[in-house]
This record gives sequence, structure tokens and C-alpha cells, in this order.
Amino acid sequence: MRLLLFNTLILFSVAVAVALPETPADSLDESFDPTTLSDWKTMPRTLERVKPRKEEMNTFNLMSPGGIEEPKVRIGYRVQIFITTDYLQALKLDSLARTIWKEEVYMRFDSPYYKIRIGNEPRRDVAERLQQQAFRAGFRTAWVVRTEIEHKEKDEN
Repeated sequence: MRLLLFNTLILFSVAVAVALPETPADSLDESFDPTTLSDWKTMPRTLERVKPRKEEMNTFNLMSPGGIEEPKVRIGYRVQIFITTDYLQALKLDSLARTIWKEEVYMRFDSPYYKIRIGNEPRRDVAERLQQQAFRAGFRTAWVVRTEIEHKEKDEN
């Protein structure tokens, strides 16, 4: 009885396997587009805020009157010009970037990488122009990243 049941089960599974359409091994489903998820707004607000070096130095200045105001943060674009796991190399590139560009330069650590980014652009087209400047300056791997930026309000006076 067990043998009959076992043989029936094997025969049924072989019949199902033969009846399934054969899919080519090299075909991939490329219909998924991660940009349609719209999950950027649902990210937690616990991301580390990396300050420019001059603002970091003000943090340690105990004599500064009134303290430091936190800038408003919004979603925008920066240009990532370099990424490395070596801290000293990241510091060298950070200093070099500060001499080349007048824009703010940020060094961010996302384990295990140190990322050097420039700019605080609310519009992507402006960030892409900054990316072209980075290409001309020799940073061939520069690319535009969407991230939190500091939103500075202009004086109305």
C-alpha cells in the first residue's frame, strides 16, 4: 500500500514537472523599478547629520554666544566625488575638495566607507552641472546622489 502511494506521488510530481512551461535560464524579469516605490518619505528621521568642518569646529567652541542653530533639512542632491575605506585617504581628498570648490564639502561615514560629497543643491540639474565640474577636475567617478541637504533660506531684506 505504501509503495503504491509512493509511486503515485512520484508519478504525479513528474507529470506536473513535465507539464510546466520551460523558462530559459538566461531570461530575467526586469519589470521591477525601485524608483516607483516612493519609500523615501517614509524613511526614519534618525539619519546622521554630517556637518561641514567649520560648523563642527563651532560645536566645540564653548565661547560662542547663543549656540548653533540647526539648519532646516530637506531632500536634495549632492555630488559624491570619492569613496574609500581608508580614513587618511578620505581626509586628504576632503582637504583637496575644499581647495577646489567653493561649495560645502561633506565627509560622511557609512560603514565601511568614507564618502566625500560636495554641494547642497535642491535641483538635480544644478547638481549635474556640479558633477561636470568634478569630471573636469579629474574625479571620473563623480555621481549625483539624492540625500538630505541643508536648506538655507534667503534673507528677504
